[in-house]
Amino acid sequence: MDCADCQEQVHEYLQREVNEDLAAAITAHIANCDHCEDLYATEDQLNKVIRESCETQTPEQVIDKIRQHIAELG
Repeated sequence: MDCADCQEQVHEYLQREVNEDLAAAITAHIANCDHCEDLYATEDQLNKVIRESCETQTPEQVIDKIRQHIAELG
């Protein structure tokens, strides 16, 4: 496993979409490569932000204002 291979697979690795052998190779590479570890950390943080953003519910007040505005337009 070299940096190019690791970087190409890091997204799938984070999504647990790689087989066990490839996951082990990526894990070992990340443990020994500061550059790829930084990339992994960045991708992992981005995934967390995306997940949290998708879980956020729109407040009812905002929904009501949008509905009111739509009703006024139509």
